[in-house]
Amino acid sequence: MAKSKKQLREHFAAKEAAQATNDQLDTCNDAYTSGAFQYLRFVVHLLSAAQFSYGIYYHYYRVHWPSDLVDEEEGLKTRWGGKFKYLTFLDVILQAFYHTVALLNDIFGDNTVTLHSKSKLRLIRDYVFATFAFPVAHNVCISFWVIYAWDRELIFPTALDAIFPSWLNHVVHTNVALLAILDLFTCFRRYPGLAGIVGNLTFMLLYIIWLHIVRYFSGLWVYPLLEVLPFPFRYLMLAALVGFNLVCYFLGEYANKIVWAPELKLLQQQKIKQG
Repeated sequence: MAKSKKQLREHFAAKEAAQATNDQLDTCNDAYTSGAFQYLRFVVHLLSAAQFSYGIYYHYYRVHWPSDLVDEEEGLKTRWGGKFKYLTFLDVILQAFYHTVALLNDIFGDNTVTLHSKSKLRLIRDYVFATFAFPVAHNVCISFWVIYAWDRELIFPTALDAIFPSWLNHVVHTNVALLAILDLFTCFRRYPGLAGIVGNLTFMLLYIIWLHIVRYFSGLWVYPLLEVLPFPFRYLMLAALVGFNLVCYFLGEYANKIVWAPELKLLQQQKIKQG
């Protein structure tokens, strides 16, 4: 009889603990999915989608290379993919796609703190952000500004200042990273683990292959820096590009764990209590 009472007490204690965890999650979701937080997330995605979409339009249709660069650059910039050969341009397309999906999820999907979301928009949003949007944005931003500070002629010649507006330069090289960080603080997500790592590496390896296709058919490397580097250092740089993109993935995962630590802990407790 004493054993039975003990088991009963343990059962009620476990039930109360599970209910307390659920109550805490409900409190989180009340704050997270309504009020100021909800509007902030919506505005971030709306303005980001609009900004990057306009940046793509302006970059593609309004930016034309100066005549004094035509001999060196014209074939590189018009054949075999045009501007689609640049990681910067591909990244701004990626950011526009991500924030559009995130905006649609804000309207039609689900933003609750939960173990398993039923919203396909939410699943796409979280995977694209973790695997591509966050790491590629930071790869582009950090790589560009580091090389720019070292020798800007290797990545953004002075002659481009006349036709490439400063605001567009920051949209494609700075805002991509800043808005990804802001999104990290406004959107709860669980990282995809191995699937995200594989996707991240696959994206960058495909881009490296694309660079070689362009080199084969145009006779020129996409980036002037690759032209001046000796053979071993060129491939060391390309390997570093892939590796740094993966580092940015793990940086995003680590930051996500810090920002959303209380919510992730509650979900882990809920998972354990549900068996």
